[in-house]
Amino acid sequence: MSSSVRRAVIGFLASQPIIVGVAAKYYRETHRPKLPKTPLAPLVGKVVLVTGGTSGIGEAAVASLGKLGADLICVGRSEEQEYRVDLSDMKSVERLKSKLIEEDKRPDIILSCAAEIFTDPSTVSVDGYDATFATNALGLQSLLSGFEDRRPEKVVIVASKLERSGEVEPSILKESRGRKLNRREGDFNAVKNYGDTKLCNQLLATTLADRWHETKVLTVSPGMVDTGLWRNFPTWFQTLTYPVRAIALRSPEDAALGIVYAIAAEEMKNIQSGSFLVDGKV
Repeated sequence: MSSSVRRAVIGFLASQPIIVGVAAKYYRETHRPKLPKTPLAPLVGKVVLVTGGTSGIGEAAVASLGKLGADLICVGRSEEQEYRVDLSDMKSVERLKSKLIEEDKRPDIILSCAAEIFTDPSTVSVDGYDATFATNALGLQSLLSGFEDRRPEKVVIVASKLERSGEVEPSILKESRGRKLNRREGDFNAVKNYGDTKLCNQLLATTLADRWHETKVLTVSPGMVDTGLWRNFPTWFQTLTYPVRAIALRSPEDAALGIVYAIAAEEMKNIQSGSFLVDGKV
C-alpha cells in the first residue's frame, strides 16, 4: 500500500466518529419521542428514590426530576454513594433497607432504573443467582418489600418490550436455585435472558398493583437506548455495533422523557395501576 493510499485510509477511519456523530444528532432530532402534550406537575416536597441514578437513563431522569423540584435519594454501587447498594447482593439490599428505616426515609415515589446484561451464563451473584436476574429482578423485589408498611404513592419501573418474548418458569427457578429462569434450549442468549428478567419486573408490577391499592405502579419502556448496558458485551461486538447504536438508538436523555412523564404528568392520574407505557401511552 502506497503512503498516499495509507494516509487516505487513515483519514477516512479517523473521520468516522465525526460522521457518526453528525448523523446521530440529525437522526435523533428527527426521531425524538412524541409524548402527549400534558403538563408536568412540580415535584417540590416529593421524595424520589432512584436506583441506577448515576449513569445512563437514570442519570438523565434524575436531572429532569431535580428540575421539577424533587428531593432525590440516589442509590447505587459506587463508593461515593451515600446510600450504597449492590442490587445483586441480597445482604447489601438488606443493609440499605435498614439504613432507610433508621433515617426514617419515606419516598413518595420509587423509580427503578438499575439494570445489567451479563453475557456469560456462568456469571452469578454472591448469593449464587443468575447475575442478570439478581440485579434486575430479585434486588428490586427485595428493596420494595422494605416499604410494605410505608408504601409510596407511585412506583415506576423501567421496563423493556423484550419482556414480551420473556419466559419465566417458577419450578425451574426453584430447581436451579435462581440460576435458570426457564427451560430454553440452545446456546445462552444474553438479550433473551435480559428479556426474561424484564418479564419478572412486569410480573412484580402486576402483583404490586393488585396488592398495593393506594400505590400507582407503572412500567415504562424507554425504547432501545445507547447506554452502558452494552459494556459487558465483547469488544468486537461493541465496536461493530457502535455506528448503529450511536445513530439509531435513543440517547439516555430522550429515553428518560417517557419515564419522567410517567412520574410527573397530570394525565397519569387517569392511568390504571399496573399499566405498561411507551412514550406516555399505554
